[in-house]
Amino acid sequence: MRKKIIAITAATLLLATACGCGSQQEPDSTTAKTPNVSAQQAKPQQQTAEKTAQSFVDEFNANSSTQITDVEKFTPSDANGPYYRTEYRTGAFSDADALHGRIGQSSVDVLVYGAVHGYGENDMIRVYVDGPHDEIDSVFPTMAKTLDPSISDQDIQSQLAKEYPSNDLVYAATHKLIESAYVDGDHAFLDAKIN
Repeated sequence: MRKKIIAITAATLLLATACGCGSQQEPDSTTAKTPNVSAQQAKPQQQTAEKTAQSFVDEFNANSSTQITDVEKFTPSDANGPYYRTEYRTGAFSDADALHGRIGQSSVDVLVYGAVHGYGENDMIRVYVDGPHDEIDSVFPTMAKTLDPSISDQDIQSQLAKEYPSNDLVYAATHKLIESAYVDGDHAFLDAKIN
């Protein structure tokens, strides 16, 4: 039964992703920005590091010359929220840990998700980047390596040289955690299991 629910959820997410790509709404300039979410989330560290949206941002920033800035928490399931996407209406995002930020001129959403209305656990991480194609191309390899350290730089470059949709990193021989990751014009999508 659980496998059916997971399969239906996965199929719904894939369909919603295909239908909802690019449906992000940008907030107006009066939206309050939170300068540093990690200060708000200061909690005692457990012995095993839990993967959070903030830990992805921190790891990416530590490995990239182009930083994710202007980070703020958001509620993906809020249909009236400034960063809502169609696929966020599914239950898999109901308990998501979500951050929105900027990389240069690009918009970035990072979500740790998977628990459906409190059942299960957030065992997936998803990243959306919307902005100029050259800017996305420059940060995509670091994002992919942050999500899946097993994927080789050669595989990333080889896949990016292909046309969408055959450029998905799921076709790369060295991936272990990537479920889907591609660049399509001014949009990038990365989805991976949390190890």
